[in-house]
Amino acid sequence: MPSTLFALVGLFAAMLLNRAADCWLNSTPLACGLTRHPRRAAAVTVALPLLAVLAGRRAGSDGAALTITLFAAVLLLLAVVDWEQRRLPNAVVLPALAAAVALSADPLVAGLAAVAAFVVFLALYALGRRLYGFEALGMGDVKLAALVAAVAGPAAAAALLGGVLLAGGGAAVGLLSGRVQRGAALPYGSFLAVAGLVVRLWGLR
Repeated sequence: MPSTLFALVGLFAAMLLNRAADCWLNSTPLACGLTRHPRRAAAVTVALPLLAVLAGRRAGSDGAALTITLFAAVLLLLAVVDWEQRRLPNAVVLPALAAAVALSADPLVAGLAAVAAFVVFLALYALGRRLYGFEALGMGDVKLAALVAAVAGPAAAAALLGGVLLAGGGAAVGLLSGRVQRGAALPYGSFLAVAGLVVRLWGLR
């Protein structure tokens, strides 16, 4: 498939992504088309077509490239919603998780990676509550970790470690700069989603 068509697919996906993010952000259905984040909308509109073209050039087939573009859109949507609202909708995460396992080149590996990630992050969630008395991680982050692992497959450990390091670095910068207060909710899901996307695209052959 020509790069131009992949770019058009990415542009269409970006339009849907921005509309979905705005619908979750705004409280009324009539306001779905009104964005409060024009810079985010512009960034997504540029980034997703470029990611689609990259997937088209690096993936082994058009089908694989389209699948990667789909999950790129899903992960970007989750990153945006978590960054803007500190929430990760089950309506997106759970169907995407099922699709990631079903559409994987090796569903068994993807499924095992998702289960392992869920167990590890659930333990971190419980440990955080016990140590700090509040949810350092949310259950949405736990389920997103499973999704990222399923999408990354054999590279799940690298994707999750990258997400943890990005989140830790972001938290440190926020605390040192005074933009983030100690104990404030942080969009860990955004960092996990971005790390998963980068590792998945990097691993394409």
